[in-house]
Amino acid sequence: DCEFVCVEKEETRLNSKTGKDVLVKPMRHSLARVSLLRASGPEVGKPLLDDYIVGSEPVVDYLTRYSGIEPGDLDRSMSTRHLVTLKSAYLRLRYLADQGVTFIGHGLKSDFVMINIVVPQKQIIDTVDLYHLPNSRKLNLRFLATHVLKLDIQGVTHDSIEDARTAMSLYFRYLQLKKEGIFEQVLHDLYEIGNKYGFKA
Repeated sequence: DCEFVCVEKEETRLNSKTGKDVLVKPMRHSLARVSLLRASGPEVGKPLLDDYIVGSEPVVDYLTRYSGIEPGDLDRSMSTRHLVTLKSAYLRLRYLADQGVTFIGHGLKSDFVMINIVVPQKQIIDTVDLYHLPNSRKLNLRFLATHVLKLDIQGVTHDSIEDARTAMSLYFRYLQLKKEGIFEQVLHDLYEIGNKYGFKA
């Protein structure tokens, strides 16, 4: 799982004709944390890496509610986190992808796009796609954790280790439901619950 911080706020301009704000420049993000867990072997569920990234640009918003990143986490002079450069984090991910590692996560495709790394489709298992009915909205991780795993996650802020572990558990549950031949029914039930309660966890 990946978390991002904002390095440039969006710019808007008032359109004098419509009276509405028009986006001039979108918000720009930078990678701030990468967490990977082992999905097989004797250490399944344990972190393979959990890197906090020191970027070359100053952070203008840590987006703590969504990223779990606090001021100071990326500061070499005070952080207790495992800090690496953006280049180092990129090279580690690139190495794993080149070795044929399969990545399991929720919303992985968009993470890889933001990091600007190309991972072959066959090496991506994205639970946002597994738990999706065609022509329907995509289900968020917290909703799936609540209704598929009976877990309460992302209470105050996001934590990328927790998110990675949840996505891995969702994948294993998917395999189990498929084996039992009831996945499609479970998926339809999820959408019924979501429609009834506004897709809230």
